[in-house]
Amino acid sequence: MGLFGIYQHRKIQEAEAQASQAINKTEKLISDFQKLENRVETLSLTCQALWELLRESNDFTEEQVMQKMQEIDLRDGVVDGKIGQQVVVCPKCKRNSNSKRKVCLYCGGDLPVTHLFERG
Repeated sequence: MGLFGIYQHRKIQEAEAQASQAINKTEKLISDFQKLENRVETLSLTCQALWELLRESNDFTEEQVMQKMQEIDLRDGVVDGKIGQQVVVCPKCKRNSNSKRKVCLYCGGDLPVTHLFERG
């Protein structure tokens, strides 16, 4: 085998190693995706069960749930369908808190809604 044959053989081995790594990464991503999909399904089932229990025992309406979802969505100042978070200062005790909360963790005071901008 000449120099070109050795070089070509080395390049083939490198390509095979890269292909093997790509396969491993793909398999891991597929596995991670399946785990996330299972978590979403479990959370969806849990939310549906909780919603049905609340509706049956307290006469809540879907409109009330949607309003609460919008309220929670707006706590970070962005209408994006996500529970975001930023630091907010409690007007009562002046300590930093998280915009995911409605009340201060330290003193129980109402936290301000951070209306930065709306999108959606």
